[in-house]
Amino acid sequence: MPEKWSNWAGNQRCQPEAIEHPGSEGEVVEAVRRAKDRAQRVKVVGGGHSFTDTACTDGRLLSLQRLNRVVVVDEQAHTVTVEAGMTIRLLNRELAARGLALLNLGDIDKQSVAGAISTGTHGTGATYGALATFVTGMEMVTASGEVLRCSASEEPEVLHCARVGLGALGVVTKVTLQCVPAFNLHHIERPRRFDTVLEDLDEAVAANDYFEFYWLPHTDSCAIIANNRTDEPVREKSAWKRWRAEVFFPNVFFGALVKAGKVAPSKIPRLAKVVADSLGNTELLNRSDRIFISTRLIRFVEMEYGIPRANAAEAVRAVRALIQDNDLRVSFPIEVRFVASDDVPLSMAHGRDSCFVAVHMARGVDFEPYFRGVEEIMTGFGGRPHWGKMHFQTAAELAPRYPEWDRFLACRDRLDPDRRFANGYLDRVLGR
Repeated sequence: MPEKWSNWAGNQRCQPEAIEHPGSEGEVVEAVRRAKDRAQRVKVVGGGHSFTDTACTDGRLLSLQRLNRVVVVDEQAHTVTVEAGMTIRLLNRELAARGLALLNLGDIDKQSVAGAISTGTHGTGATYGALATFVTGMEMVTASGEVLRCSASEEPEVLHCARVGLGALGVVTKVTLQCVPAFNLHHIERPRRFDTVLEDLDEAVAANDYFEFYWLPHTDSCAIIANNRTDEPVREKSAWKRWRAEVFFPNVFFGALVKAGKVAPSKIPRLAKVVADSLGNTELLNRSDRIFISTRLIRFVEMEYGIPRANAAEAVRAVRALIQDNDLRVSFPIEVRFVASDDVPLSMAHGRDSCFVAVHMARGVDFEPYFRGVEEIMTGFGGRPHWGKMHFQTAAELAPRYPEWDRFLACRDRLDPDRRFANGYLDRVLGR
């Protein structure tokens, strides 16, 4: 019987005809050619951290976990080329060992490099782009089973489009990333009132290298997080304090409250106030990746939208009204981050400085009324859904929101005219 596959959150499952674990680019070529000979579709999975069915297939599924090596480091240019299946966690470790870092990161490190880039993964910071903006080169296996190398001088149009490629253009096997010398961050987390955060939002975003905040539904409590680059040395906390701050409160304590809310949804507002009372003042000084990355042990599903930065406060207030007016029970915080404009055709921040609003629900809870309500709000602001997170949009709805949509489709038509790399998700969001 064919092997089954499911994603990290457990909300997406499929049963491919075959699952392969290639250990080299040559083995990827062979796998794609086998699929072509058997008229199978091919999909790729890295860390399995997308909440959509972007990796699902009934054809041939390629897991790139064995493609996890550093290929070459250019110490003068501060670039590194790695195999596409390397996790963000391993990438951070390899870069730190060489005195390098990525200029920005998201807060989860379980994704593969190619998966994170291909779905538009981002961190926060008004002057920093998503991970895809650090890509200076790629290698991929095309639908014909050939290796295509992309850079500013070789296939630049493919590189331009493939940085956020959704797995639609080929199997990415190697990625070259622009890095910077390793740096430390001064991290401050402080509790604030909802209205105060929104009133001071523009000033806070401009005043910090990396700024974000989250709001606890059913309360007036927010936490602001400001990370700024510093030349000060690392200040290590004790193992106990690290565990308490990074594991106990955000996972064990909060996780217990989430479970209680699943059993008794009517108690969620009261439980939210317990979480709000636990918000404290946190100050850390550590290596950048150790500040950016959070420990996430609770399984959840997530939706996230990128909207124009100018609409940030209005959008968050609208989400609060949605929850209140519809008596929704939401146990997870609403997370708000900021990203600079870029030129990547399918990037959610293409052509505009952006605010990203993320909403979550515990795994196993009916998320659809909440997520659909949030999506309607974000659509009103011209919102673009994160490609790796839950949404209900179709190609017809999405195309007008991306100025270079047709440019991406032209690249897809050239590289995969027979839709070897398509699946149900891509059929829905890109069209056939």
